[in-house]
Amino acid sequence: MRVSLNEIQVMCRKAFEGMGFAAGDCEDAAELVGWLQLQGLDGVGTLAKALDYLDREAERPYALSHEDSALLVIDAQGQSVLRCAATVVALAQSKALRAGQAVLRIQHCHNRLLLLGYLSRAAQLGLQVQACWGDARQQHQASFNAGAACPELRSVDQPCASTAMEQSITVVFNRPTHPQPHVALSSDALVQGFTVSEHTWQRLKQFANQVLVESTEASRRHGAGGGNDAD
Repeated sequence: MRVSLNEIQVMCRKAFEGMGFAAGDCEDAAELVGWLQLQGLDGVGTLAKALDYLDREAERPYALSHEDSALLVIDAQGQSVLRCAATVVALAQSKALRAGQAVLRIQHCHNRLLLLGYLSRAAQLGLQVQACWGDARQQHQASFNAGAACPELRSVDQPCASTAMEQSITVVFNRPTHPQPHVALSSDALVQGFTVSEHTWQRLKQFANQVLVESTEASRRHGAGGGNDAD
């Protein structure tokens, strides 16, 4: 089926809300699924692979393993990077802007490709960003030049045993001497829309409908027009 970028973001925002994400995190995560679509990286398909995990992770915390002036190590405890990305990328980004360089390592996480949307924001603030992660078959690298909205992606057919075991991702932020101007995204996909799996779309609808059900139950408890200014 064919859907627009706006439809993707609205549906994802509702689905994330249905899975227990906080309001601000819903907006962030939905926007960045859309960002992956614009890059041709199948954000909806990537999200589909994590839906079962995300639904079970609503109340699970992540932990700070280590922090100093230039290093931040997070233990996601088996969760999607979406559960901690907004907070930890912003913190690492502020360290890099202040000190010139920062390293962020998120351990025991999955859905790592979705982190790239958050990293694009850091790049557009003028930072050079390089992310590395791997699995039992390949090593992956995404590099953003300062000011760029799109990453350069590279994969090598070589197993990365330690990273595969930890399911981690390491990100290096550098403040360049000569910041580059912002580079705008192509608008072609905005006009044409995107092809997504109808099965995945229906699953997203199911999560989104959880929000509607909760709202209806709350409305029934209070009764239509039954409240007053003192409630």
